[in-house]
Amino acid sequence: MDNVVYFNTSKNIENQKYDFLCVYMGGKSCNDSSRFYSALEVSLKSCGSLPDGIVIYCNNDKIEECNNYWSDSDLRDNFYNRLSINNIRYTKSIFFIEICTNGFNIMGCDNNSNNSKILSVEDIKRFFKDGIKHLIDINDVIHVAPAGHTFKHPSGRTTKLFIQSRDIARTETELQFIGRGLNVLVEEINWSKIETVYIDTMGVYPIVKEAVSIARCSANIESFHSYSYFERLNPPDGEYLIIISASTSGNMAKALTERGFNKDKIITLIDLTQRDDYCKVLIDLSSTRLLKDLSKIDGSETDIELVGEHFSYKAKPAKAITIGVPHRPTCLLDILKDFGVSGINEINKRIEAIGKNPLLSLKPEGLYGSKKFLKWLQDELSWSLSSKINTVVYSDDGASEQLAELTYDFIKNSKDKSTKTSIVKWQDISKKSLEESTGIIVVSAFSGDGGTLRQISRDLREYEESTIPRHFLIGVGLPQSMESWARLEQFLVRNATSRSYNFSTWKVLPLGPDNVKNSWSELMQLASTAENMSECPLEFLSYDDASLYFDAMTEVISNSKNSLLPNTKSEQLKITEGFVFFNGIFDSRIDELSQCETLMAITSALQTAREHKDDDKCLRPTSYQSVVISPENFLRFNDPILQASILRASLPSELDYSSDQHLSELMKEFLFKVFSRNMHPFGHAALEFGAALAIGKLKLKNEHCRDLIENILKDSNISDLALKGFLLMAFINQSL
Repeated sequence: MDNVVYFNTSKNIENQKYDFLCVYMGGKSCNDSSRFYSALEVSLKSCGSLPDGIVIYCNNDKIEECNNYWSDSDLRDNFYNRLSINNIRYTKSIFFIEICTNGFNIMGCDNNSNNSKILSVEDIKRFFKDGIKHLIDINDVIHVAPAGHTFKHPSGRTTKLFIQSRDIARTETELQFIGRGLNVLVEEINWSKIETVYIDTMGVYPIVKEAVSIARCSANIESFHSYSYFERLNPPDGEYLIIISASTSGNMAKALTERGFNKDKIITLIDLTQRDDYCKVLIDLSSTRLLKDLSKIDGSETDIELVGEHFSYKAKPAKAITIGVPHRPTCLLDILKDFGVSGINEINKRIEAIGKNPLLSLKPEGLYGSKKFLKWLQDELSWSLSSKINTVVYSDDGASEQLAELTYDFIKNSKDKSTKTSIVKWQDISKKSLEESTGIIVVSAFSGDGGTLRQISRDLREYEESTIPRHFLIGVGLPQSMESWARLEQFLVRNATSRSYNFSTWKVLPLGPDNVKNSWSELMQLASTAENMSECPLEFLSYDDASLYFDAMTEVISNSKNSLLPNTKSEQLKITEGFVFFNGIFDSRIDELSQCETLMAITSALQTAREHKDDDKCLRPTSYQSVVISPENFLRFNDPILQASILRASLPSELDYSSDQHLSELMKEFLFKVFSRNMHPFGHAALEFGAALAIGKLKLKNEHCRDLIENILKDSNISDLALKGFLLMAFINQSL
């Protein structure tokens, strides 16, 4: 939504951390009540959990209209319902803030109960600055040089960092937000008296122009083009202001003060730290986590030269990564031994207890039938469980109740009989159910990125009278990445004391980003599009033939909602012996395996590759070099089901060969062989490759893709209608 800026921040109040959703209402979002509440609802949906408070920023010419919209009790009550779960309103305070030319005014606070939180003007300022930091983060303002590279700045300085300030605002509303921030956050600047504003690059002209316009100032804005005309710049007779777009050293501000400019009239928008001796700094990056990926310079790096005001560099060719044994996930074999053959649900199976259709999920029978897990559970509770814990909390997710009962039995048997022990379903948590709790253990059989655990944590904080020992225990974690799992742990263990809550997990197997699942929904959309086709774009193909192709393709897709696409003989793809990631554990039962074990192995291996510490084996791209899965992988993993799993588990960028002539040619030659031999084992993944082309996940150079598709469609020896349907849709969707 382009007419609103929203972000999350926090404040410590009485030794507790409280979350706030901040919403800046752009001009258009205040035009009518429907847009106003729509902006609030969109902002609220971005939160992982309901915030403790909401701060609404409005321009001074729109604040009255916003107050009128809020006065509509029907619309306001409807919005209140979105802030409540089970008739409990979690968001206690809603603040309305007027942004004036000289600062902020807290116009009103809509409180709910005595638990509302009070904010000061200083809090409001800090929150607004946090919003600018948020835009710096999401708009890719900060660029870190890839491994083995450094940036050479126009000043001659070499660093690992480049700050592209002109990208901080991508929409008109973001521009307004930054302009007002520059206007009100930098103190002791009398905008109305300024006659000339000097800027170091035209990239920040729109931001400065917005700030000048807001202040109703008639100042001229002049660019001295970084270091190009620096020597010609001298202090003018009238009132002036100098705005530096960004700095990593403070050298420009220092040089300006040495040339006689007043340090109180120099502003750096973004810098690594405060430069009180030389200038004012709007955003100090040392107070953020945005610099966490910086590494030291060892002197052997290749320079990426930044020419003039623009970020320019010579792009490196895409790096092709070959998947192999170094990418086998640490916990994969252990999980497959306990869950393989019968312990993994079918692809996209709906889990009614949680109301979701995860791509891959585990059956609780595999967990509780594992002797290794049960021993780990016994040892973990014996060694790590606080003696204060007497309450077990679990979610009604169809798998965790048994784990809760095992934990409850352990606690009950290890405590004195006079000690009261309880077990509580998360949905039944209340002050009464926790009033005798001296410590709580939250158990979950399985967890993804931990949305439910986060909400349980929030609920416990709501009902606990004081901070008491807490322990989170999880059987198997199936997050998107180890990074997201680390964030979950960090969120759950923090509390108001100096100690951390306990966090235990038996096994963790990252399965890659959730959007990997999109391949199935995109195929359904492809089928829907094909059904509405009224013409054929190829001259050598009749519409009647095209209709037959589309009908066959649609039928194949509709029959494969919970599986990979079959081969052109309508047979399900099956794994054979020798798959390196199975390490021989299924050789005697290979015929009993479903497609899930193979897909799980590939998805987890690719995610391990994305997070690999060795740059030569890492599948994650940098800002300056794309990374693709080497075409060699499709020859190395020549089982059709492995090829299909790689296609499904990859991200679109990892299969985009369109920027590299050589890689595109290799894939074209390989695909031609696969499509030509689709009736033989070598080509049994032909439908999957065709589908990947059709939905735009697999990309070649346009000329290569066009030649490939036309040659296959013209080949009378290739008779499979569904395959031709996929290729025809690829031709249409890629506008060849």
